[in-house]
Amino acid sequence: MRHVLVVSPHRASRELLLRFLSDPELAVGAAEDADAALASLASSPPAVVVVDLRRPDEDHPLFLALLRKRYPAQAVIALVPGSLRVFDGSHERVLEVRDDSTEGLHRLLNALKQAVGEVLAHHLLRVFRPPVGQA
Repeated sequence: MRHVLVVSPHRASRELLLRFLSDPELAVGAAEDADAALASLASSPPAVVVVDLRRPDEDHPLFLALLRKRYPAQAVIALVPGSLRVFDGSHERVLEVRDDSTEGLHRLLNALKQAVGEVLAHHLLRVFRPPVGQA
């Protein structure tokens, strides 16, 4: 079963993302801070980490830097105000969703769900077809 880790210090955001991403074929877990997220990554690496950066938190830049340093190929989707930053393990792209209304939040969540699906598909390709010399 594929594993998704949601990281957000805000309980309401974590619960919303957990409910929205829940799927019978996914194990969706949550961490409330960088320490819990790094411990979870060390024990059971997820296919993708979703980090909610929509509210300022001093630990987020440090957490993302540590994540990139310790797990450079880890897929990460960062929710930032007005957009999603999607790193699939090798390439990064930004999906713009500029709207602070309820409809904008709905579009952001749908874009997140689609990005998670794309990253998970990319993860499966890497599992079944490892790069040459890494099989």
